[in-house]
Amino acid sequence: MVRIKLILLILLGLSFQKCSDESPELFILNQEFQAQETEQITLELEQDQGHINLQVFEIAESRCPSDVVCIRFGEAMVKVGVSGVEEILKTIDLCVGDCPQRGGGVIIEDTVAVEIDDKNYAVILKDVIPYPTTTNQDQIKEAILVVISQ
Repeated sequence: MVRIKLILLILLGLSFQKCSDESPELFILNQEFQAQETEQITLELEQDQGHINLQVFEIAESRCPSDVVCIRFGEAMVKVGVSGVEEILKTIDLCVGDCPQRGGGVIIEDTVAVEIDDKNYAVILKDVIPYPTTTNQDQIKEAILVVISQ
């Protein structure tokens, strides 16, 4: 009986260890994926050409809830970190909706071109879900993203 309890404790400990050591989810180029804040994603490149790492740092939701009448549509902004095998982390801002201008007058867009390991890619923010309502303000937001080769 003591032996069974010991085995169960070891298995339970291993299951917690697996949860804390989870590696980033794997995806491929041109495939949409969803990511929450702080989530790390790895995109595998063709023919063993390495990978691209993405991390969603922030999702800022300010779109007008669908069950409310607003003067302004609003926007959802996502801050993403992107890096490659030989590349240091680059931070990019993406936006869907009525996107604002930065200080220099540059409008934040849903697509940003980035160079990673001497190759050109585009990171595209397709949407942020769920779309806001007055009743889902506390739900966890997810960015729907895709990375394409250019």
